Amino acid sequence: MTKPEIRQDYIHDRVVIIAPGRKRRPHDFPPTTIIHQDQGPAQCIFCPPQLQDVKALLTIGRGLNWTVKVIKNIYPVVSVGNDKAYGYQEVVIDTPDHNVEFADLSAEHIATVIDVFGKRIRALERDAKIKYIMTFKNRGGKAGASIAHAHSQIFASSFVPPHIIDKRKRAESYQILKGRCYYEDLLVKEQKGSRWIAEDDYFGAIAPYASSYNYEVWVIPWRHVDNLGNLKAVERLSLANMLKRLLTRLSKLGLPYNLFCHQLVNDKNEHFYFRIAPRGDVWAGLELGSRLIVNTVPPEDAAKFYRGSKKKK
Repeated sequence: MTKPEIRQDYIHDRVVIIAPGRKRRPHDFPPTTIIHQDQGPAQCIFCPPQLQDVKALLTIGRGLNWTVKVIKNIYPVVSVGNDKAYGYQEVVIDTPDHNVEFADLSAEHIATVIDVFGKRIRALERDAKIKYIMTFKNRGGKAGASIAHAHSQIFASSFVPPHIIDKRKRAESYQILKGRCYYEDLLVKEQKGSRWIAEDDYFGAIAPYASSYNYEVWVIPWRHVDNLGNLKAVERLSLANMLKRLLTRLSKLGLPYNLFCHQLVNDKNEHFYFRIAPRGDVWAGLELGSRLIVNTVPPEDAAKFYRGSKKKK
């Protein structure tokens, strides 16, 4: 691909200009970054010694020999004591080891983290006021991370973001017109194409047609399942293997990233998926003013990068 191309994703209300030549433009100013000074395990608030007296919402393991721990976020943007911004915000500490990246964990350990996500989702769903839950990870300063120690977050709110509702309405319209789930059709459509990355019996990974971010990836279950809490053990391990493979490849580029998935509590027909959003480019006046996103890496090239030396089936 040499010429820019405008691509539209109707379901997600997204218009993107894929412009590979734009990455060659000159830069007098380096991209703004958030510089993080890692204080090390002795001062890290997520390391075991500093967590001894912190009440945990869920712990996998005993004493200082835990493997995953969930605590309240001490700087939440929502809380159960605020009716104007009602909700919960929790931190999932992925590992007690300070110098281990999420992608460096074993697939079995990552599957345990995913299981913990599901357990906390089911717990938060019991609050009748909660309508929306997002599980996410910020890795790197440009992706919004403030602490180096590998961790994730769970955000649960009584407020549902309007764009999430709009996306679901369009997906439901597709279901009514076609008689099939949009995401199941998307997997079948992309499986033999140039944006296909990987698959096993439970998940498929694609670089989406109208990718908003350089090297963006969606990891979608073949089975129609609405949230992480309903995954089977074999599916959690499959997802863990897929995420480990993709994030290990992404780490070779040194890019910060966000990893997230959404859930509408009262919508059991939703088809959940994980989105990996690398944060290499900075959105400037064109993107912010026009809401036309410029992506300098064609998703076809991104898929080829993630496939590596393996030939696409």
